[in-house]
Amino acid sequence: MVLGEQREAVRLFNNPGAQECADVIMSAASKRRAVIVLGVCEVSYRGRTSSELARGERLVIVKEDGSLLVHRTWGYKPVNYMPPGAMVYAKSDSGSVVISAKRGSESMRVVFHKVYLAATLNFRDDSSFEQKGTEAQMRDAVVFYPELVEKGLRVLTHEFQVKSGFVDLMALDSKGRLVAIEFKANPAKTADVNQLIAYVSRLRALSKERGIRGLLAAPSINKAARKLLVDSGLEFKRLDKDECLRVLEEFKPTMSLLNFI
Repeated sequence: MVLGEQREAVRLFNNPGAQECADVIMSAASKRRAVIVLGVCEVSYRGRTSSELARGERLVIVKEDGSLLVHRTWGYKPVNYMPPGAMVYAKSDSGSVVISAKRGSESMRVVFHKVYLAATLNFRDDSSFEQKGTEAQMRDAVVFYPELVEKGLRVLTHEFQVKSGFVDLMALDSKGRLVAIEFKANPAKTADVNQLIAYVSRLRALSKERGIRGLLAAPSINKAARKLLVDSGLEFKRLDKDECLRVLEEFKPTMSLLNFI
């Protein structure tokens, strides 16, 4: 069965035998095409750790770049995987399909005792991926237009290193006080507040004679995090991601971060 126009974008093999399935996988690998196998398998891995996964019904994906992923029918992360660049082989052994993948000191062995379906993919996907509303984009928007946070703010530097990490943005307010700003693309949690507390504590230890403010910028903040923030003498600024993106669209074609910091 072939799906797609003018080319075999997807070729399906229903209930293939062990040898047929092994041949399908090897053919796909030789043509640098992705292949999907659904069935009953067990998995062993050696490398970053050692693991054994007993027999169960799973989905295995071998991608064009040699990466291999073993998925269960729940969760978005693979239960085990091989990174890109692995050498993938398949063979029939006593009625089972054995898929072996090796990359440096890492190796994985997937044994399919029953294959329900195999599919080879000849996809075309040249589109670029651009993530919207990231913390880096929020930071850049404030660099271009500091009034998103407050009037009179002047940006000094970004990714300022302290012992406990990197402060997203350092600035001066209208009264000459240092402002450490931490950005979060998702609603702020207590862990985010604790991160800012650590940064500000370190900055205050380094500059005892100068007033230092700590500001957490995010779309929203939960109740427990807000209480911890206030109790710690820090501040919250609601920052809308869509507004930040509009600022970037307006300023980025003609300006560079180097013009500012």
